[in-house]
Amino acid sequence: MAKGKGKVNKTIRGAVKREVKLDGEEDLTYQPQTLFIDDQEKLFALMVFITSASIYIYTMYPGLPGGDSGELMATAKDFGVSHPPGYPLFTTMAAIIINFFPFGTTAWKVNLLSATIGAATNVMIYLTVKRFSTSDSAGVLACGWCGFSRVFWMWSIQGEVFSLSNFFAALIMYSVWRFTNAEGRSGKIYEAELGALICGLALTNQHTSVLFIAPTGLWVLFNLYKVQIDTYGLFKVGLWGLAGLTPYLQLPISSMFFRARVSWGDHRLFSDFKKHLLREDFGTFRLVSSAEQSTLLDNFMVYFNDSYRELTIAVWILFIVAVVMAAVKGTSKQREAMFMYVTMFSVYFLVFGSLANIKDPKGIFHGVLERFWLQPSVALCIMSGSGLGMIFSLGVARASALKYLFLSLAIGSVAYQVQRNYYDCNENDNFHFWHYSRHILNHLPKRSILLSSGDFSTNTFRYHTIGEEYRTDVMVMDMQFMQAYWFYICLMPVNFPDVSFPGMYKAGKNSVYPYYNLKKFLDENFDRFPIVMCTAVPPAEDSIAGFYEEWPFGICKKIVRVSDGNDPLEHLKTMPKINLDTMPLPDPDRYETQTWEHTMMVSMLETFVKPTTWLWNIANGLSDRDKKVEYYTKCLEMLLENIAQLDRKINEGAFSMEGLMPYVAPLHKQAGHVSLILYTFVREDPEKGAHYEGLVRHHWPIFLEWQRDTVVPQDNLHNTIKTVLATKDLSSLTLA
Repeated sequence: MAKGKGKVNKTIRGAVKREVKLDGEEDLTYQPQTLFIDDQEKLFALMVFITSASIYIYTMYPGLPGGDSGELMATAKDFGVSHPPGYPLFTTMAAIIINFFPFGTTAWKVNLLSATIGAATNVMIYLTVKRFSTSDSAGVLACGWCGFSRVFWMWSIQGEVFSLSNFFAALIMYSVWRFTNAEGRSGKIYEAELGALICGLALTNQHTSVLFIAPTGLWVLFNLYKVQIDTYGLFKVGLWGLAGLTPYLQLPISSMFFRARVSWGDHRLFSDFKKHLLREDFGTFRLVSSAEQSTLLDNFMVYFNDSYRELTIAVWILFIVAVVMAAVKGTSKQREAMFMYVTMFSVYFLVFGSLANIKDPKGIFHGVLERFWLQPSVALCIMSGSGLGMIFSLGVARASALKYLFLSLAIGSVAYQVQRNYYDCNENDNFHFWHYSRHILNHLPKRSILLSSGDFSTNTFRYHTIGEEYRTDVMVMDMQFMQAYWFYICLMPVNFPDVSFPGMYKAGKNSVYPYYNLKKFLDENFDRFPIVMCTAVPPAEDSIAGFYEEWPFGICKKIVRVSDGNDPLEHLKTMPKINLDTMPLPDPDRYETQTWEHTMMVSMLETFVKPTTWLWNIANGLSDRDKKVEYYTKCLEMLLENIAQLDRKINEGAFSMEGLMPYVAPLHKQAGHVSLILYTFVREDPEKGAHYEGLVRHHWPIFLEWQRDTVVPQDNLHNTIKTVLATKDLSSLTLA
């Protein structure tokens, strides 16, 4: 057939359908790229999803996790608004599964949602690496190594927003590859519209996605300019982006039509909507409302050390290999895509690393920071996997049989990663937060006011009272919410119609109308409701001194009025006690300081110390000798009971001595001290004196043995301990 004569059709998946007409002009009709190229890729993707989902579901929390999970679940139950920026997409998805999935608790359903999203993220990582490098083995290795790293795994098995953030990070990178491979003007426009929708949806979950979206958007606009897109085409792309943002309508809809029992803000007002959307109370890209500032270098070292531990140094080496190979051996499309991947990673790292304001992150703040590094870690694994895939592809090109060896190595490496992190990530028997909050709620009097603040305790109470409709008579009041005007407009009429609020809460004795302080609130409600606090009194709150006191009440504190003349010993008879058989202690050897389980463990162990310290201080202030002995005796009785319970758990093998000793040793120190004080009162009685002397010589050496290898401040009591233990006959000492 002569050139230019007749019609030639050629269809390519993900390319264009070219129809060459008699006059030589081209009419380009884009054939959208399919999700899977062939049955083999579909099979690999299916196996990745099934394997990931199976492991995540098996190891996920069976009940309530810690942190923000309780709040996210409670808000979703009533279709309320979560903490800034609101997370409307996750809230809507969680609300659907909570209210329409036929079985399981609220927590189990939302945990299942996160596990499913986590498995889908691994599929997107696999597909992106496979498309870039043509290597199934590299795709499997990249998604498995990332998906079963400790931090990624942990946030895929609990009801939190980070699993969805990881999904969008992988999906945006996959979209970049699709756009790079789109042919012709219509192809670029189609992929730009699809990408705009994805980017809009990503922004309705986590604002940090904009650090991937901004450089990608500029690159897409540049490419659209090159294919001479018109104004209408750009308008359509923008409309798709706006369509992706529509989940944010959930905020005003919730405020207007739903009476949620927990919800942030009054979004009927645009000013509140904007404030919430931009996280103005915290700073848009800042993690805490603090003036402290860490440096970019500080955050780089934290991220590098964490990624070295989670992903190993091999991922960083392969990242460099990927960049070099794409530049030297890659096609033009591979070079362009790798350039964008590196740009996205770098922008995220430089911007977020400069703005993240957690100075010297330790403990739970380290946990806060590391979860926000998950998105660049997804990018890092995709780039590293792409580099490895290019190496694999070169090997397979020389000897096709090598692909089976590479696949075996990939599966083996993923299996090793699973085995390496399984102990830390298997939470299928973790009911710690469930038991913790149930223990507190079970011991509260009917129609109690429970004043709380902070993520740890408040969110667990919200979950049970709203998510499970348990102890709905307990009125959980967030003292942070009480400082916001919308608390009195939106939440007070729904939750606390019988409680008196004399204005708007503001800590401090100088609060005047329309503000009230804690004393004024207690004055209005103390005779009407039992009031318990599960938070520290705000530092600025000095109004209750001399009028009200906080007395230990298990993990929490009960508010008592000074003028009522309550008896501390009678109060102790009604105080809830922790039973480690029915309320297991999180294992200190397993849970590191950045976990919420560690925070709970410290809270529970402090409950063993706080009541005895409180009783000790009362005894020290008494002048009546018999009363002092009575109080010190009760203090010692409680200490010995707590030590015996912890020792029994150590002997049963539930905990190691090394893991628990930093918390048990202070109990031994205090027990020895109280025993010595009681000895000074009864040393004239040989039998009682010998009893207390024996306790001194038993408990203080245990403390000193632990203290010898531990950096603790040396005080006067240390010198007293050493002097007492070096003396054979305590009666020969002059003891104050």
